[in-house]
Amino acid sequence: MTDHTLCPLMEPRSIAVVGASPREGTLGRNTIEQALKGGLDGPVYPVNPRYQEMLGTPCYESVAALPEPAELVVFAVGNGHIEQQLVHSLEHGARAAVIFTSAYLEDDTDPVLMERLRDIAREANVPVCGANCLGMVQLEHGARGTWFEYDELPAGGISFISHSGTAYWGLAGIDPRLRYNMVVSPGQELVTTTVDYLDYALQLESTTVVGLFLEAIRDPEGFIAVLDKANARQIPVVALKVGQTELIARLAKSHSGALAGNEAAYEAVFEHCGVHRVHSLDELSATLTLFDTYRTLGPGKLASIHDSGGLRGMVIDLADRAGVPFADINATTTAKLADTLAYGLPAVNPVDAWGGYTNYREVFSNCLQALADDPDTAITLMFSDTSGGDETSRRFQSIPDEVRQRTGKPVALALNWSRPQSMSRLAELTHGGLPVLDGAESAILAVKHAFAHRDFHARERSSPPPPPAAATVDRWRQRLSEARAFDEAESSALLADFGVPMAPYRVVEDVEAAVTAAGELGFPVVLKTLSAEIAHKSEVGGVVTGLQDEKMLRRACADMQARLGSQLLVAPMVCGVAELALGIIVDEQFGPLVMVAAGGTLIEVLRDRRFLLPPFDTQAAERAVAALRLAPILDGVRGQDSVDKQLLYEAITRLGVLADNLGPLLEEVDVNPLIVGPHGALAVDALVIPRRR
Repeated sequence: MTDHTLCPLMEPRSIAVVGASPREGTLGRNTIEQALKGGLDGPVYPVNPRYQEMLGTPCYESVAALPEPAELVVFAVGNGHIEQQLVHSLEHGARAAVIFTSAYLEDDTDPVLMERLRDIAREANVPVCGANCLGMVQLEHGARGTWFEYDELPAGGISFISHSGTAYWGLAGIDPRLRYNMVVSPGQELVTTTVDYLDYALQLESTTVVGLFLEAIRDPEGFIAVLDKANARQIPVVALKVGQTELIARLAKSHSGALAGNEAAYEAVFEHCGVHRVHSLDELSATLTLFDTYRTLGPGKLASIHDSGGLRGMVIDLADRAGVPFADINATTTAKLADTLAYGLPAVNPVDAWGGYTNYREVFSNCLQALADDPDTAITLMFSDTSGGDETSRRFQSIPDEVRQRTGKPVALALNWSRPQSMSRLAELTHGGLPVLDGAESAILAVKHAFAHRDFHARERSSPPPPPAAATVDRWRQRLSEARAFDEAESSALLADFGVPMAPYRVVEDVEAAVTAAGELGFPVVLKTLSAEIAHKSEVGGVVTGLQDEKMLRRACADMQARLGSQLLVAPMVCGVAELALGIIVDEQFGPLVMVAAGGTLIEVLRDRRFLLPPFDTQAAERAVAALRLAPILDGVRGQDSVDKQLLYEAITRLGVLADNLGPLLEEVDVNPLIVGPHGALAVDALVIPRRR
């Protein structure tokens, strides 16, 4: 037994099922059957005043009548009875509860049932799975507080926590390859959250990988802390997070009672903490299967062998799309392939080894061995759809299994499409140490996550730049706490104090001062309105660029002052290779985030952007920039100069320092455009919006 606050829920010494029933197909029957089937090393008590015996077990009138207090009480009762039964059970020694019912009552009074149940549990300081959940299963301890009809569940190292009930039973109940130590459906998370279950999973020595199906995170600070704990143990965390669209976010709120959260925030948190984001149950299943066998890969890339040239081409395309590199095999490996392959088949990686039925087993075995042994190979996949349990399939399946045992390096069998012939045979292979991955795309994506996990833990990390002097930070904190809006000049001053490179400018109030400023800065210049009330100046004609001489400047000044007020800003025209945008948004759950994006007037149309969770180092800034579709332009195309990217990364990290120090006082910061070129980066426009009071 572990020493954790969830032990009464996940490792109870006894279980009572209130509302247990002998009637087939009922919630009470399924729940008591599962509790008995789990193999708990302790008593399981059916509770129902209508029966004295149930399924060969004594049945009790109430929890008060039990021979000893039940540590975990599972409630198979409806909304009309749950409050009374929860209070009664806690009064008689219960230390944890599972609540299946929705906790919604028609014509309920304030506070509503869900809030009343939450208050009861908090006052008693007990963990609760639910409400509106399918329950939990802890395989190592034999504890089952669920109504889903699981048959035999193989125990293993996967911890799965799912806000989707269907995913909860589907992944555990359908695919025997996946072996779990715990499966949890947290439901409404009255008091016990996904973060708590994740923290508990990391206490289990058996945990090899954690899978999450997420609609929302209710404890964002705790989530980041527990992800740090996962990284300390190098336990991969694989997450399918829904809510990327406004519609899904609204539906998630109505479904789970919580905000789905800003998509940008989850992107930033997952990147910062090394969470492997998947986008389908197929990808989730394949990734969990691979991590459960091979938690950490060695150096190198992917090698693969195929029994079809056409399907090899499909896999090459999938790998290119996913960014999965193939191993650059050496001359020795190439020679071994050439000596083995049939005439006309090229000795390359990935290799099409099918030259006919004759000696196919020897050919595939030798080629697979050569690929796996190559020093640039980290993992080898054999792609084939021989997934049955017949003798021919078994002979073919044994090839990668034998190579795996000889080479000592990771080897897996991948199906080209997700239609296995014999699930039991694939489970047998997977449990024996050869993971079988359904579908070429899911297999490639699983390898991508395995590479990402390895590379995340091998990253070089440095400290972010220090903040400005304490007096400077305090001065801006005081200014941001005031109700007054920032104009561009003051916004630029704030950014400059934190080390963000800003273009020079002059603030003027008449035409003559503007002409003098332009003379000092040098033509051509830009003229802008300085009204703090206009957030997006270009939309109201508040920006005029390319003013080549005094005559053009005078005409622009007269027009702009007549329309938008006397205060103006004059700045030099800045040229570069590309325009980027930086920004800060403040997420209501995770706090300030820094945006790096393709900039200019099309920023909202292109939506080419990445988000970072501060504080972060220059390496994180570099990864964010590299992930932009704009990134190749920064290296220079068609004769253009390349960008000094180190100065760009420094500008991004400086904005991260600002976000980390002033984030709670900010509503938004917009730096667009940031002109980048061979001499670095220079911001030519800035907008700071203090947090609304």
